[in-house]
Amino acid sequence: MRLPGPVLHIHQDGTMKGLTESGDRQAHILASPENIQSAEKIRELAIEATATNEVKTKSFAWLERGQTRWLEVDIVPNEGDGAIAIGRDTTLDVNMRLALVDSRQRYKDLVEISSDFAWETDLSGAFTFVSPTGALGYSAEALVGTMAQELLYHRSSKPDHLAFEAQDPVGEMELWLKSSYGSAVCVLTSAKPTLSRSGKRTGARGICRDITIERLRENDLTRLKVREQVIAYLVDAVRNEARPMGMLSTAVTSISGAMTDTACAVFQRDGANSLNLVAHHGSLPDSGTMSNAIERARTETTPHEERIDDRSVLMMATHYRNDMNGAILLSRETLAEWSDHERSLLEAVAGQLGIALRQIRDQSELERLSRTDALTGLYNRRAFLEELERAIQRSRRHGFQSAVFFADLNNFKAVNDTHGHDVGDRVLKRLSNILRDAARSYDFVARLGGDEFALWFENINKETARRRANEILRSCRDLEEFSGSSEKCLGLSIGIAMDQPNSQESSDCLLKRADAAMYRAKHSRKHNISLARNRQFGVS
Repeated sequence: MRLPGPVLHIHQDGTMKGLTESGDRQAHILASPENIQSAEKIRELAIEATATNEVKTKSFAWLERGQTRWLEVDIVPNEGDGAIAIGRDTTLDVNMRLALVDSRQRYKDLVEISSDFAWETDLSGAFTFVSPTGALGYSAEALVGTMAQELLYHRSSKPDHLAFEAQDPVGEMELWLKSSYGSAVCVLTSAKPTLSRSGKRTGARGICRDITIERLRENDLTRLKVREQVIAYLVDAVRNEARPMGMLSTAVTSISGAMTDTACAVFQRDGANSLNLVAHHGSLPDSGTMSNAIERARTETTPHEERIDDRSVLMMATHYRNDMNGAILLSRETLAEWSDHERSLLEAVAGQLGIALRQIRDQSELERLSRTDALTGLYNRRAFLEELERAIQRSRRHGFQSAVFFADLNNFKAVNDTHGHDVGDRVLKRLSNILRDAARSYDFVARLGGDEFALWFENINKETARRRANEILRSCRDLEEFSGSSEKCLGLSIGIAMDQPNSQESSDCLLKRADAAMYRAKHSRKHNISLARNRQFGVS
């Protein structure tokens, strides 16, 4: 549903039904008489995709309000019932390419018929003749007597054999010259040496053709191609990268690579509406001043430029469906202004990053839900076992004693039977808070299921473990008010299994020992705490 383009279901009988709002609109348009041929081609491609069980991609033209539009469609076989068509409106891309081609041809024709000027130089390289119309904004009279090399835009990069000083014939040497307005002009110069009657060189003569517009247009096309490549790379990264942060690492690296000597950073908005740095590549300004600048940029809808710590910074907020969810920052060690091309690239990238940041947030939330008990907010069994395996390895690596607690409520069924499941849920939530308060920042707690809970205490000895268990039992006395009856008093039984630094015991066996100790505590008339027997020596 988050796809920007139309999504349709093409049934086996050829009927099309939109799966999204834009899909409904596209299906309605394709059903119109003027789009019958386009609709039929899509159906044929769907039949082919279904027959070969392969994804098929093709672009189609269609009419809307008398205007031709273009749609790129991915046809995905839908097992048992036709195919799914995922579309992307490429009208803007097609029109832009056509407009660029048309514009380039127009400028090329104008250049070829109006930009030539002829010239002659003497042995020293000074102009002795220039076409009467002049050149580069100068009059012919102003150029005669001027050293040709003085017109070079970058005199330090003078070629070894300048066409204006030709010793031999020169064919289409490209030079950047300085106009009378101070701007750079690119010319193609063809020249040959001039000779006296005795055969001695007296200078050179040639012709220049102004190709500035053509070269600038080619640069624009190159920049557009770079922009498309960066955007395509980001889109692929978002689609294919399984790790959320991997998407952003790929993004900042590719953006930095597309711009010379430019660092890149991505910020993500958290639940407190703060922007946090989540990925970066290259050297960045001081984090404090950078964060302040990002805060100023978050309210703007266009790229925001600042100078921070002798660096030039360009920033822009990212959005998903009008919701600001992050920001992107570009930084480089120069005070030169950012070009229109760089601003345009940042705007395009910000749009894609807005989608990526939303996808990362959704994926992180799904991962959190898959590891969390819905009622208590504690780890569930799967998450506890994963964390336990890592915690045991870390504890043994550091030479720590640690402990697993297995806790189970006594007479909990009587609570549900007497007071109802709502009260039972309140008991479980209150117990989860008691266990959470007992854990330190590097410990963790889980609800394994029903009224069974588990805790991991790192770097704790046997005596401290017993004391911690007694503290939990004292905190649980408040639960007695929920008891089903005076004969079936609500309480807690705790089994403790110690893990030694040199142990080879698996996490599963360690948890089973704690579980067995809990059952001994539950059936003991004197104690509600039991220490598990040592796996090797069979003692408590």
